[in-house]
Amino acid sequence: MNSTTSRKITVAEMAPHVHSFSMRENKVNRLTEWLKGWIKASLKSGKIKPGDLLPAKGEIACHIGVSQGTMQNVFRALEDAGFVESKQRIGTYIKNPTQKKHAEKLTSKRELAIETIKKILTENNYKIGESIPSTRKLAKLTNIADTTVRLAVNNLVSEGVLAKKDNSFTVKSLNFSVKEISAQTLVEKVAESLKKYIKQEFSAGEKLPANSVLMKKFNVSIKTIHDALKLLSKEGFVYTRRGQYGTVVTSDSSALYNYEKVEQKIRNYILNNSKIGDKLPTIKEFSQMLNTSGKTVKKALDNLAEDGYLMFTRGRYGGTFVTDLPQAGEDAYKWLAINSDYVQN
Repeated sequence: MNSTTSRKITVAEMAPHVHSFSMRENKVNRLTEWLKGWIKASLKSGKIKPGDLLPAKGEIACHIGVSQGTMQNVFRALEDAGFVESKQRIGTYIKNPTQKKHAEKLTSKRELAIETIKKILTENNYKIGESIPSTRKLAKLTNIADTTVRLAVNNLVSEGVLAKKDNSFTVKSLNFSVKEISAQTLVEKVAESLKKYIKQEFSAGEKLPANSVLMKKFNVSIKTIHDALKLLSKEGFVYTRRGQYGTVVTSDSSALYNYEKVEQKIRNYILNNSKIGDKLPTIKEFSQMLNTSGKTVKKALDNLAEDGYLMFTRGRYGGTFVTDLPQAGEDAYKWLAINSDYVQN
């Protein structure tokens, strides 16, 4: 899609006259269905065409009177259904929903969550009228992001599988089938494709093309490439640094300099032993733990601080503190906080 030739659709021509909602009505579902219908009808009449850009989420949200977060979820649902596609720094453009989706987009996270929740209902013998766990508990139980689980639960309400009762959800119908849950999320599929591509085209120690190049090759967003590389980095298959360093193939650890190996070990230490705000061991302690020089540890810590994962403070209660979790999950909520003991001191 060429952004210079794409027509920008205005909010006025969409005429989104859906300003009022009942207390128990799901806004995301209603707005999603309205937009699906509008896109289908407008494509059929020739009013719009594939490649036209939708107004910004904030513009539509302001006109309708809902939050931008609500519109974000609506746009995600539309993208899952193949009606639109988002491109970073360009916007969200119209797709032809009758065209077959790319093979790597057949299963969205929301669809995966829906089938997982259905499986939980059947395997645990839930009865009609019985309350299900909260979305937060379901998120922990399924290891799926809380936001995605909420979307899945709302979808099941619209399908008549669940019903909302006060602040909880109950089973309304068990008349459904559970699809085989073998599909992966888009990020996992792209990670697999990336891994095959890297094995075929690159050797250990070689630098990968920029994320913007990989984005075009795999026909996905730059964020999907970024998250796929995070998965491969967590496996130890690649090593990613911000800025000019880029992403390097590291299936052969001998391709790394010593401080880079130490940096990977410290990253793993932080992931397995720390939370944001925690104070890390001293350079001397890391040196003894990793059997390397203090100078090498210092360089590795400096790199992690440069990438935004650590900060250094001086004084009696100073040290090295965790400010972010390297390679944390895509949907993790990160709280930039200082350890309470440190603040108190």
